[in-house]
Amino acid sequence: MPHGFFTVEQWQHPQTGVTTQWIPILHLDAYQSLTKAIAALEKRGKPGLYRIVQMQRCVWAELEKGKLRLHGSHASSAKSLAQIVEIYEREGGRRPVEKARRERAVVKVNTSKSQ
Repeated sequence: MPHGFFTVEQWQHPQTGVTTQWIPILHLDAYQSLTKAIAALEKRGKPGLYRIVQMQRCVWAELEKGKLRLHGSHASSAKSLAQIVEIYEREGGRRPVEKARRERAVVKVNTSKSQ
């Protein structure tokens, strides 16, 4: 069974000028299940129209040498997805691959010196 975190959203009548109005009301981490999401909704005891969205992957798409490159990441919680968004915004939409490689190389050198 695929793992991902769940977001339960409730439909609210759209305000003027808004096409859809799904409002997130509950988040469950990747260690939960659809059954648990439904049970949590039942426990709330509020009538309405709900949808349960399961997030497993986010895809970072960027142009590299004129070609679209897609890079997938696992999102295990709303927090981990927010961290990916933060990196995306901070790096201006460019994956910090070279930066990460340089940082790992520095750590590797420092580790070998201390041994």
